[in-house]
Formats: sequence, C-alpha cells, structure tokens
Amino acid sequence: MTTEQQIEWLSAYFLPYKGRLKTWAEVYMTILWPAGIGTADDWTLWDQVSRSTTYRQNAGLDANQDGKITKAEAAAKVLAKLERGRLPQFQWEGA
Repeated sequence: MTTEQQIEWLSAYFLPYKGRLKTWAEVYMTILWPAGIGTADDWTLWDQVSRSTTYRQNAGLDANQDGKITKAEAAAKVLAKLERGRLPQFQWEGA
C-alpha cells in the first residue's frame, strides 16, 4: 500500500468520528475501543468480572492492578510514547 493509499484509508476510517476527537485519548479510543469515545477518563473499558477475556488480553494496561482498565490507563502508554517522541533527540533537523 502506498503512503497515499494509507492516508485515504485512514481518512475514511476516521471520518465517522469527525468533530468528536478532542484529545489524543479520544483518537486512541477510535482505534482501541470506539465505545470509549466521549467518555470520562475514569470510564472502565474492561474489568476482570464483566469482560474477563478482553481484560486478560489487555491486562498490561491496568497500571494500578485493580482489575479494571480505564480509558486513562489505556491511553497512558500511548501518550507517554508521544511525549517521548517529542524530545529533542527524536526530532529531525529542520523540523
């Protein structure tokens, strides 16, 4: 797939969410669990009781190990990588 084709695909994927993605966490929810779009950061995506399989598959996101994964916990690792990528040593010259 060319870069242009990928951009077209991404545009089509994100179009239904136009105007609803106010934060990076919202963008990540679009990819990970769209039901989380528009919810509070403390909203539970998955817990050990009601969604045990999905919780187990994503248990590494449960930062405080309380048996539930919140929107904030799920987005935290992605946001940390974004912040790290903004450090000067990762910037291109002339950018």
